[in-house]
Amino acid sequence: MVSFELDTLTKAWPDIRVEVSLSAEPGHSLAIAGPSGCGKSTVLRMAAGLLRPDSGRVLVAGRDVTRDEPSDRGIGMVFQDYALFPHLDVGGNVAYGLRCSSGSRRLGRTSIEARVSQLLASVDLAGFEHRRPHELSGGERQRVALARTLAVAPRVVLFDEPLSSLDAALRKRLRADLVDEQRRLGFTAVYVTHDLEEAMSIGDTLAIMDGGRVLQCEPPSLLWNHPASVAVARFVGSGPTLRMQGSPRRTGSNTCVATAAGSFVLDAAALADYERITATGEQPFLYFERSAARPLRAPSEQPSASCFDASCVRTEFAGDTVDCVMNSGGEIFTIRLPREQAPHAGEQLRYYVATDRVGIIPDIRTH
Repeated sequence: MVSFELDTLTKAWPDIRVEVSLSAEPGHSLAIAGPSGCGKSTVLRMAAGLLRPDSGRVLVAGRDVTRDEPSDRGIGMVFQDYALFPHLDVGGNVAYGLRCSSGSRRLGRTSIEARVSQLLASVDLAGFEHRRPHELSGGERQRVALARTLAVAPRVVLFDEPLSSLDAALRKRLRADLVDEQRRLGFTAVYVTHDLEEAMSIGDTLAIMDGGRVLQCEPPSLLWNHPASVAVARFVGSGPTLRMQGSPRRTGSNTCVATAAGSFVLDAAALADYERITATGEQPFLYFERSAARPLRAPSEQPSASCFDASCVRTEFAGDTVDCVMNSGGEIFTIRLPREQAPHAGEQLRYYVATDRVGIIPDIRTH
């Protein structure tokens, strides 16, 4: 197991500049997600040696491989369409990199066959050597592509949206298989995808990119609950981001801030974030996680917490919960409620958010 690091890796074009610093711990996975055109595929291509960076370093186990040829980096890559050779059987595909090796790394036929059998067994495809790619399921093709990549013993494996062409049910099953294989075989992985759910389920660490740079890089649960900016919160959809109307004001024993949706109470931590953000000249927004809001069904339920009135625009069934698209003072946002608490479309209710669930985040511009 080895570490992997991108140190201020930079590539510039007239219309965009990509500059990132990221790392993955040995044997762990780093997922990179972001909207189309944010630069995530460029990062992967620079890491693999398929695109020369303008500056910065690619480090594998602490060794600078930035100027090395792709074959000399100790980095393997699984492509979006798997890139299996249709004229070769499974064994031939897996053995391809071994047969193309030169010098001291070149193996004899017997050794190659043994290595292929070992790799196919490691991805639960023992006995598949003589099958053709068109005879395989999507999951089997994915595992053949992984075995072929692992054949040359890379220390880091890069995945370029390998599940994007599959249907939703198969994607979900295969990403679980991919996580199991990565943990069982122990390689360090970097996974690029535009699918947030996929990124959060695969990555030990999740980096959100936009405008050619990393907005935030944290474990998925921490990033979800504590987005670093409005852009991150909106991309991951973790909760409403509401524009503040004026500065926080003292109301009795509470410090409150007004939004178009209503007035919210700030605790000491939120107030400190507000002061830090405004000191940098950035625009502060109020934020709460989408499952933090709860309806008030009777006046007697009124808590000493932040409240807002909202009308339900529509509901989206999500199994044991319901995503409710709400309109509150012209602000449109989504909250998630248990089925028994979800409003009907057109229903207007008052909702509350516990004070310790209210935060302040900056609107950091990326362009």
